[in-house]
Amino acid sequence: MMDIPNALLYRPNMEHYHSSVIACFCMSDGWNEQTLLKLKERTGASFLVGIQTIASKAEYPSIVEGIVRCQHEDIQQVIKLLDISPRGLIGIDVIDIQDLFKRAYEYNFIHSCITDPSSLDREKISVHNLINQLSDNISVKGFLVGMESSESISLDTTTYVIEALESCIIADDLDKYYCTSMTSDPDSFCLRMIYAKDH
Repeated sequence: MMDIPNALLYRPNMEHYHSSVIACFCMSDGWNEQTLLKLKERTGASFLVGIQTIASKAEYPSIVEGIVRCQHEDIQQVIKLLDISPRGLIGIDVIDIQDLFKRAYEYNFIHSCITDPSSLDREKISVHNLINQLSDNISVKGFLVGMESSESISLDTTTYVIEALESCIIADDLDKYYCTSMTSDPDSFCLRMIYAKDH
């Protein structure tokens, strides 16, 4: 189980489906309930997550745990967020993600990545760029935020990100998850977030 990715993106024309815990698929690829059932069986996935781009208008099969809306160019960024690692200053597992999708079915995705060797404030710039993509005083019922850095993320940085994000969110009953990881990209700090609006 340690060698099985937490999340992978699958296409209908793949010759072989590698195992994963979360099977992700693009809703615009023409999947239906029968092919999704086969996908879940062949991958051994615990649950399915649909990726909906702006252009896709597919119906949601009943066996799908939830969907994430994003721009087409951000699909791989969504997979990176869902393919969480239990290592890092803050670690969660796929059960936490499954619990999050029980809280809400539809999520939006945003991200902010800063790669700049001359910047001493990559973390602050990244978090403020992310906040600028949220509506003012947005009401949210659940979210997952992944912090990824080329260096080990300090407790101070983690606290800053959490406090900055939560200061702009309104919620009576909020399910929130954070995770941290490292990247081989030099001089980089990236925040990825899925969130469900509380309508």
